[in-house]
Amino acid sequence: MADLKVKYGGVEFKNPIVAAAGPLGRTFEALKRSIEAGCGGVTLKSSNAEVKEEVSPKPGAHVYPRPAHTFLKKYGLANMMINWEGVPVDFTAMEEKRLIEKIKPIASDHGCRIIANVHPDPMHFADMDALRRDIETLQSAKPDLIEFCTCPYHLPHEVTCPETANYDRIKEVQEKVYAVVMEVAEVPVIAKANGPVFYNALRAVRDVGVGCFHVTEGPLFYGTIVDIDEMTPLAPGPAVITYGAHRRPIMNLQCARTRDLGNDFDLMSSGGIWLVNDVIERLMCGAQVVGLHTAVQYHGQELFAKLVKGLSEWLDKKGMALQEVIGKAVPKIVSQEAHDAFMRECDRSVNQIRPSIDPGLCNGCGFCANCIHGAISIDDKKAETNLDKCVRCGVCESICPVDAITLQV
Repeated sequence: MADLKVKYGGVEFKNPIVAAAGPLGRTFEALKRSIEAGCGGVTLKSSNAEVKEEVSPKPGAHVYPRPAHTFLKKYGLANMMINWEGVPVDFTAMEEKRLIEKIKPIASDHGCRIIANVHPDPMHFADMDALRRDIETLQSAKPDLIEFCTCPYHLPHEVTCPETANYDRIKEVQEKVYAVVMEVAEVPVIAKANGPVFYNALRAVRDVGVGCFHVTEGPLFYGTIVDIDEMTPLAPGPAVITYGAHRRPIMNLQCARTRDLGNDFDLMSSGGIWLVNDVIERLMCGAQVVGLHTAVQYHGQELFAKLVKGLSEWLDKKGMALQEVIGKAVPKIVSQEAHDAFMRECDRSVNQIRPSIDPGLCNGCGFCANCIHGAISIDDKKAETNLDKCVRCGVCESICPVDAITLQV
């Protein structure tokens, strides 16, 4: 079995696959199942500042509507969900501390790391001493790391949303939060935000001593789902964040772009992780640790065991060490020169490309016969190509379910 150990923030994880923050991180039973399934670490659901009675109106981030989750398969969006949980008002730093203390013996027995999590929310900004106290409360439970999540639920759009970003404010807010955090923190601190925030604020956050980052989602994934029977969106307004497999390619890019900012920090990434292929991709995009959550809500905590096993088997098959994989794809993702060279290499004439159909593999399904140029027909339950009509676009090769068609150069 391949050695999957990886260091993140100076802390050794037995493997790079962790449970990301979310509803599964706020119950003992869910955390226990994740740990026993073999993940390298578990992240608690973000705790919030204790709501003071005199605060009116109550902060909008502190909501817990029921039902809190909408799984979107019934709307034609398999492997996607909306999480409405927000920040439950009852999940304070003290509640998170109690949960960490309860789960810690099990985590210790399984060599699983515990990542505490807190929202620097509007109430913390109004009372930074409250933020200090919450950090101290969480630290007293002795987690391995503490993650701070400056996500769009809790802060104004001007400091989280690329569409309306004020980059001077982004730097100001991030620096203010993490300057306080680093004064108090006794364990490695993880700064969690979306890619565009890091592109502009990373240096400011690094300057106050933060060495771990978690690239996640945010306004990049705002979307709308309409219930056609009710003829109304599932939720009014433009700021509904969707979770699930659709995040994978965008988060690969966000991760690679963040890693390209330097190698003097450790990087975690989550969003769209569903299969072992997704884990390997994200590692190749520069993440040392990969988080998932929505897929676990669909398939259960046993998914962790499948991903760990699959990653180990893939590394053994390739004869590679984990560290050889991390960041491998980044240079060609972030390089315009690599893209231009690829385009030149692929720019071939029609006569240079020869379509070929393997009759032994072709099952006559007819998918390829939908060719818009009329270049493919089905004869005696086998596909045939008319080279005079074929423009070598490659649709047939991509759509063939049995890989019977190749475009040879």
